Amino acid sequence: MTGSTGGVRTRRGGESAPASHPGGGRAARTRGAARAILDTIMARGMVTASTAVVGVITARTLLPEGRGRYAVLIAIAWAGLVLGGLSADQGQVVLWTDSGRRPALTANALVLGVLLGVVAAPAVGVVTVLAGAGPACTAVMLVSVPILIAWEYLCGIALLRNRTDVLNRATILASLLWCASVIATALAGWLTAELAFALWTVYELVTVVFFVIALRPDVRRFDLGLARRTVGVGLRYHLGLVCTQLLPRIEILLVNTFGSTSQAGLYAVAVTLADLARIPVEALVKVALPRQVEGDRLRAAQITLRAARGAFLMAVVSVGGLTVLAPTLVPLVYGDAFRGSVVPFFCLTPGVVALSVARPIWIFLVRLDRPWTVTTMSVSALALDVLLGVFFIRLWGATGCAAVSSAVLTTLAAAQCAWFLRVTGTPVRRLLPRWSEIATSLSAAGTRGG
Repeated sequence: MTGSTGGVRTRRGGESAPASHPGGGRAARTRGAARAILDTIMARGMVTASTAVVGVITARTLLPEGRGRYAVLIAIAWAGLVLGGLSADQGQVVLWTDSGRRPALTANALVLGVLLGVVAAPAVGVVTVLAGAGPACTAVMLVSVPILIAWEYLCGIALLRNRTDVLNRATILASLLWCASVIATALAGWLTAELAFALWTVYELVTVVFFVIALRPDVRRFDLGLARRTVGVGLRYHLGLVCTQLLPRIEILLVNTFGSTSQAGLYAVAVTLADLARIPVEALVKVALPRQVEGDRLRAAQITLRAARGAFLMAVVSVGGLTVLAPTLVPLVYGDAFRGSVVPFFCLTPGVVALSVARPIWIFLVRLDRPWTVTTMSVSALALDVLLGVFFIRLWGATGCAAVSSAVLTTLAAAQCAWFLRVTGTPVRRLLPRWSEIATSLSAAGTRGG
């Protein structure tokens, strides 16, 4: 985050650039953002590694049946977060442009998250009971929903306040504690699917506590009227966000239904690789978010363009690297039985690159407060994905589903980019990276690596 003090433009860490040299200040800010992105990528890498260790331990300890129960519990809790959260975090983005509301939005993130979680918890608890969980596990589920929704909202506030450092430290600390607790209980012979889920809930709780300590939301600033408005804005985006988040999960179900269980397994691994390729882009989006929602629309559009160009470059590099490694990496990590995941992953890569460019643009479109246009795009993409997927899965299995998914994601990204270009009057060529930006990013990466 930058600020102006006494004619000098300052950045966190004590570095400064004279305001009379805008080129130097812009380069310094770019290098600072690049370092923040690299820090976020490293933090996300540590979390991914911890998650992988937990996945291996739970799979080997609980065996397929127990691992399946654990996965079902996580899926139920995730559904409670997505559906019960009402996308109010998108309302935070829209309302954050008014600096006078920010203390109340910070307080509301904690209070509103818990309140909505309490409201959603009974329905999630019923689903948990129907899934065959016992009373103790159901009780943990009831507690997990408010924790998850509060986590979602506080995470959004941390990003809006340009506190990626808080997010990185919180996720690293909590994931390491989570990993250590799972290892300890497995070595002691106590690990069950229900206990694994409880430890995952504690992991989320630790992250929320860290957010509360670092962000210090003053609950006395809770504003009921602002909370209603935040939820109201979020509800207008809710259907579109749910559709977007359902895409990969519905695709796995479609492959399982119209293909086979083995094809669904192959497709799930391909999606996992695609998610790995998106880690650098997600880090960039987190760093760019506060800059996109501050200042006037012209400045926000310029920042969005720089972020989109950076996302394109990062996606090409990460996807290209994984494309080279996948034929060796997949059988080495997952076994020879999963060699069939490589071709579906190749088919997914164009969609990953296209969607990466559109990620920063989504934030700008949310800022414009045009929810029904965004929702129409997302709902149409999901409907097209399902209709085409059923046909091509019957023909080519997981590969057919991946090809359809990539085409649909590319179409969705193109529609979002076209809308952004039309609204801002920007030529298409400005979405392509500039050599100066590439050189600055490489310089920052080299400095950080050193």
